[in-house]
Amino acid sequence: MPKKKKVVLFFPSYVSNEACPPLALIAIAGPLISEGYEVKIVDTALEEDYLNAVMCEMDDALCLGMSLITGPMIAGAVEVGKAVKQNYPDVPIVLGGWHPSILPRQTLEADFVDVVALKQGEMTLMELVKCFENGGAVEDVSGILWKDEGEIRWNPPRKYPKVGELPSRIPGYDLIDYERYYQLTGLRWLMYTTSHGCPYNCGYCSNASVYGRNLDVLPVEQVVDEVTYLVKKYNIKLMGIIDDIYFAFRDRCLEMAEGFIRSGLDFEWYIQDRVDSWARLTTEQAKLYRRAGLVRIHYGAESGSDDVLQSIEKKADVEKTIAAVRRCKEANIRASFGFIFGLPAEEEEDINDTLDLINRIYMSYHKADCYTNIFTPYPGSPLWPVSIEKGLDPPKSFEEWANFYPRITELPWLSGDKYRHLQAIRQYLRFGYHQVKVGEKNHSWKHLLLLNLLRPTARYRIRTKKFRFPLEIYGYWGFQKLKRGFDLYERY
Repeated sequence: MPKKKKVVLFFPSYVSNEACPPLALIAIAGPLISEGYEVKIVDTALEEDYLNAVMCEMDDALCLGMSLITGPMIAGAVEVGKAVKQNYPDVPIVLGGWHPSILPRQTLEADFVDVVALKQGEMTLMELVKCFENGGAVEDVSGILWKDEGEIRWNPPRKYPKVGELPSRIPGYDLIDYERYYQLTGLRWLMYTTSHGCPYNCGYCSNASVYGRNLDVLPVEQVVDEVTYLVKKYNIKLMGIIDDIYFAFRDRCLEMAEGFIRSGLDFEWYIQDRVDSWARLTTEQAKLYRRAGLVRIHYGAESGSDDVLQSIEKKADVEKTIAAVRRCKEANIRASFGFIFGLPAEEEEDINDTLDLINRIYMSYHKADCYTNIFTPYPGSPLWPVSIEKGLDPPKSFEEWANFYPRITELPWLSGDKYRHLQAIRQYLRFGYHQVKVGEKNHSWKHLLLLNLLRPTARYRIRTKKFRFPLEIYGYWGFQKLKRGFDLYERY
């Protein structure tokens, strides 16, 4: 009987309408494919009955692998993992990604998990798969913890691999059916990284606990060659280059942009970075990026209060945010800003400063938009111990982390009326100011009409800071319930 050569990778949903080829699974699939393994990726964004889609692939599978971050993805992982373990008890289940890497023991304690792969998983999973195929000793694979007849065993840590020395991810990209994603989103798009890590240590971010404060980059020539290959072969129109910090080495970034221009690529791309990095560029440099196809920059602005920014070790200030808006406007590049409400040091005055800054951003540039979230203290971040001291009661099991979610999480210092007040403010921001999302289905004309009707009063409330008696929000919720009722009626 021939040896099994199939690896199944599952990507659970993060409760989002976004649909994009899963970069984490593409990265770990590439080396496996290069070594001759058959890899099947099941993405919940594409498969409505994702559980059945996974089960249909398991008969001849060597293992099931999943990559997770903290939050709702864990619910899908638990559902699929338990079903697979019940029906295929001898098939190893491997979990990796940020959450398992930060809380490995608790993750492995879940009854369906056999192995946790820590931090960078490309080489670790490939070595594990070879063990599963050939009956090798799992205890010889570095960078994992595993169950040995119910006992948790820790193997020696794996030396952090240089990204330029990792096997190519391109075979993983070749695995993707881009047409299916296009049918969902109307976009031919994907995500890509040119580096790993970040030298900064922002209070809300757990990056340093996974990568250390290292920034490791791919050679410019490799980036240009791979991007050129993907854009031309798969007719990619939009690429998210989602490095944690893109402009750390400005000369390198300019070389990449110039390489895209020389390659004659007809595509658009977006990045994420810090306002202080972009604000240091000249107008001419910003315009060069636009000629290279850069159409959008996502910034972590976080707060309109310099005091709050200092409390989270953010090396920026409000005026640098405005300078970044100005530079984007000069180059005709969309500027998108993320804000976090509910940080431990935030007071009501800081919230008002943030609202003023958001209004200032929108008034400064018609191609600017802002997004807000409620602070979620993630394990491994500098603010995690601060949050515990303030009374946060963290989940006690792997399964419970599924409900640890930025949009709905209440905090010891942000609950009750204070929490509802802040959520009302966020809703008025959504009513009053446009947002341009990537890779999500557009609202219906009815929904857009309602938002246009609500916009003037929402902006008035933001400017005057008057949020009592939020009648517009109650009306909006009523409309949503009524709309769902009509949709069900038409369906049945």
